[in-house]
Amino acid sequence: MPAITTRYFRDVSEAENRIQDMGLQLENLRTVRRVALDAARRANPYFPANAAGTFSYQYGTWALRDANITDDWHIDRTNGVECIRNDNLKIRIAFCNVDIACDDYYTPRARSDKGAGAERATQSTLFSDLEDFTSTEAASSEWSFYYFMLDPDGRVELTWPVVEGGKFVNYVERIYLFRDGSDNEAAVPSISGFDDDDIADGFEPEVSRKTL
Repeated sequence: MPAITTRYFRDVSEAENRIQDMGLQLENLRTVRRVALDAARRANPYFPANAAGTFSYQYGTWALRDANITDDWHIDRTNGVECIRNDNLKIRIAFCNVDIACDDYYTPRARSDKGAGAERATQSTLFSDLEDFTSTEAASSEWSFYYFMLDPDGRVELTWPVVEGGKFVNYVERIYLFRDGSDNEAAVPSISGFDDDDIADGFEPEVSRKTL
């Protein structure tokens, strides 16, 4: 694995400028956050223990598409990873529940292991013969892959991680979208039950010969 220097966008203004460069709007991403949090709160003790995370992932993925699909952004399911893609900018984005977001001293961990499809997507531009790899180089490569990362307290970052063995092992770029009320919204009550969410992205398509 080549060395990676993570690029951070921490300020609200620089984060908003960055996502505008990516063909996205902050208000649309705020909508994704709200929908996913509202869905998680529907879980009560009668539901399975992982219901809050599952609801958040399902509705978060729906909202990511509903709020952002345009002539430039399209539904994408490459390698079984549910996301959206921009063919002009060569960007894919998927939804993910994480334990902690927008923390300089802690790197986010996904609430469920990522599949081989996510590993291929996040490493599509990383080459072992590079001695040093920066996010600037990544941005000019063929495809970049980001996760809309939501934590139980409502913090959100849009981040390009590197997946190995189902885990986030490094980060090319981290864009802090909503952190500790900096989005001028009331504090979001922490949600328990984000135990297991986006199992769909572990899907591996199986191709078999049809018999007559």
